[in-house]
Amino acid sequence: MAERITFFSADEVEIVGNWVTAPTTLGVVLLMHMMPADRTSWAGFQSLLASKGLASLAIDLRGHGESLNSKESGKLDYKLFGDEEHQSSLQDAIGAVDWIRRRGFERARIAVCGASIGANLAVQLLLEEPEISGTALLSPGRDYHGTNAISDVGSVLPTQSLWVAASEGDDQESFEASKALSEAAAVERKTFVPLKNAGHGTKILENQPKLADDLAVWLKETIQG
Repeated sequence: MAERITFFSADEVEIVGNWVTAPTTLGVVLLMHMMPADRTSWAGFQSLLASKGLASLAIDLRGHGESLNSKESGKLDYKLFGDEEHQSSLQDAIGAVDWIRRRGFERARIAVCGASIGANLAVQLLLEEPEISGTALLSPGRDYHGTNAISDVGSVLPTQSLWVAASEGDDQESFEASKALSEAAAVERKTFVPLKNAGHGTKILENQPKLADDLAVWLKETIQG
């Protein structure tokens, strides 16, 4: 059962998330959705992670789902965002890490998983939080509203792990970006999973249940070191 939680980002946006625990929690996975979507797109994967001993926090990025209130700007709607507003979603991810840490988890016991623009933000988060163990990326792009994952990934530490998946044929742009991103990453442990006609972002996990299970195991191994 997911617990609805809230916190405020550093720039005073109220972020809503779903927190799912496991009977024996080895670590935590932070989940960031694609656009347009919200935190509920991770519901099935959160249950799978719990079965592997991993807690998870899926957040609504600002302007999506229930994360619509800013103390400074009032109501938020991602459809009206420019690049700067989309890029500020990184503050949501940083705030989520702070929330997880207040639950007693060190950064080394946290991994990140993002879909589409959430994947690009996940790469940026690794640069901001270099102690985080690693990230899994579903359908990252070359540049989503100024979040350039390919240029950013070159600065990810060698000790941080990377897993990337994208679909060739039906999502060629993300597929080509994923290949380039994987090649640009100078990390010690990385995996690129090429797929065919498997969908975009979290749809991949829905269409490929075996891959979803493999990813959950990879995240567990990443957190355990």
